[in-house]
Amino acid sequence: MTANHSDRLETWKEIAVYLGRDLRTVMRWEKERSLPIRRFPGGGRAAVYAYRSEIDNWLNNSRGALAGETNGGTSESQPPRATNSVSDLRRASGDPDTLPRTIRTERRRNDEVGASEKKTRGWRYMSVAAIAVAAVLLLALVAMKGRSSADDQPTTPAGINHKVKISLINDEAEPVPGLFQQMLTVDSSRYASVEAPNLQNVEFFDSHGRILKSWLESGNSNVASRTIYWIQLPEGIPASTVLNIYMGFADQKRNLLNTTTTGEAPGLSPTYGLYDDGNSVFLHYANFAGNELPTGWYKGSTPGGHGELRIENGVFLAHSGRGGGSVFIGSDWSLGNNVAEMDLLYQQTTRGQEMLFVCSANPSSFHWTANSVGYQDMSGLEVEANNNGTPFVVATANPNPPPANIVGFQDGTVLANYQPVIHLGARICGGDYLASTVSTGFNASFSFDWVRMRAPSPHGAMPATIFGQLR
Repeated sequence: MTANHSDRLETWKEIAVYLGRDLRTVMRWEKERSLPIRRFPGGGRAAVYAYRSEIDNWLNNSRGALAGETNGGTSESQPPRATNSVSDLRRASGDPDTLPRTIRTERRRNDEVGASEKKTRGWRYMSVAAIAVAAVLLLALVAMKGRSSADDQPTTPAGINHKVKISLINDEAEPVPGLFQQMLTVDSSRYASVEAPNLQNVEFFDSHGRILKSWLESGNSNVASRTIYWIQLPEGIPASTVLNIYMGFADQKRNLLNTTTTGEAPGLSPTYGLYDDGNSVFLHYANFAGNELPTGWYKGSTPGGHGELRIENGVFLAHSGRGGGSVFIGSDWSLGNNVAEMDLLYQQTTRGQEMLFVCSANPSSFHWTANSVGYQDMSGLEVEANNNGTPFVVATANPNPPPANIVGFQDGTVLANYQPVIHLGARICGGDYLASTVSTGFNASFSFDWVRMRAPSPHGAMPATIFGQLR
């Protein structure tokens, strides 16, 4: 079997999670049982990687030798399965002081501990960090003790021939809110044998067989190594809990795409927006189909220079001649602390700036407020203040990315392709109404096909995911 990059596990931790074992066991297997581990040239013993296909082949050839070995009461040859509650980990560990937490949580707590206290309690943090590495493994192993639950035998919707269990792990002490939009990054090439070429036969459901609303953002191909879905979780995820959902596959010739429950981004369909269900999945959503602005949106310009606005299955804004003028569109979307994002198709500036997001103090007419997000030819992606038409750069992205496909912000953070690139102490967009998008400058233009608002996740981190085996 020929290995490829999408088949690769990059670290000891990823290899251990894939095998469902702790790091010490995996390292011992490499030494004693020739587990196929590879090393990067010059990277030292810790810089390792492995291929899933080679590990699977090794497991198939080693089942007899491993049959007598156990790890947490589980046969080594069995695949991991996730439990339903992080509290099960506490019971499994038998020690209430060594609670499983993610490294992210541990770092946050370490920052709050004084230097002297860190020295006296350093051994404990090292133990907790080790448990954090094994926490995901324990999540999988505890459920293998023969318990019967709805997640062990989920109700499968009619017409679904195959499924993959996806465990969503909320290890925060606060719940993920209801009507939450969960991002899933899927290696579609792993399921090519049961997928339609354009993924039209894929849908998501819960353990009771209820279809979960989903929106396919990018990578709509069964050979794509990175496909992004957004799944709406109606009840969210309780604190310190694992929620199991399922990715289902119907017959490859069946089309499950529609505009209410199982859809895709407007530019992915044969006809623009044919299967776009973004309005059902996100808190607010607009794809600007046709030639008119959606309900709740308005347009306009301010004096100076020459502005251009076109609505043609998406939005195009341009401005030239400077003179302090601008062209804009705005909405009645109340921002709050939600995440605002757009799919930026094109942008170009010459001696000017283009503000992708500029909030307004009014839901029906444009009143520019401080701290907007956009591009300038001199500084790239930036946050800019604008007082009566006089621009002032507040902060630039670090590192400053090339023009990103997905640009967004939430409170004082700017995101480029879902990575934070600017952090401000102050809120971005002082007004409450999103998204006034503005183009100003001597020669500035950009276009986008959709804009949305989604719920924030606790502490800005998506719940972690574990993908099970295809069944």
